[in-house]
Amino acid sequence: MKEADQLFEKITAKGISPDLVMYNALIDGHCVNGNIDSAFSLLKKMDEMKILPDEVTYNTKLQGYCREEKIEEACEPLDQIKRKGIKPDHVSYSTLISGYDMKDAFRVRDEMLSISFNPTLLTYNALIQGLCKNQQGDLAEDLLKEMVIKGITPDNSTYFSLIEEIGKVDKAAESCDS
Repeated sequence: MKEADQLFEKITAKGISPDLVMYNALIDGHCVNGNIDSAFSLLKKMDEMKILPDEVTYNTKLQGYCREEKIEEACEPLDQIKRKGIKPDHVSYSTLISGYDMKDAFRVRDEMLSISFNPTLLTYNALIQGLCKNQQGDLAEDLLKEMVIKGITPDNSTYFSLIEEIGKVDKAAESCDS
């Protein structure tokens, strides 16, 4: 990111105006590397340059908060998206779902359904992974059945979460037998 920031500074010093795509790439890079403050300072620069953020910008901000486990703050970008008339997408909702505890994750899923936004593979994987982490394999299995009924084909990530859960249950059973 150091090199990317230097290149960004060189470009702007030469009078070239960065665009939305460039800002989104830099913001994402900083969020992925845990530099949330740097990412948010870029958002301020965007605002100063009158470059309007899009759903990618807000989703990146949302993901940054979730990576830092600042779940309460993660609601802010979703609210901003809605206020600006930008429709949240599957990435927005799935990111929140993966960051929340399971009660709130299902509340977000229910909100999606209430606005006729059907869960995708990404959404189901986030829910199944969360349930498996909380050792709620029966509920995860129910979701697997639901997604298949809805015509969504599970992928490696879906099965990996379920297999990991089965392994935990088997280890727990072995401990009880000992």
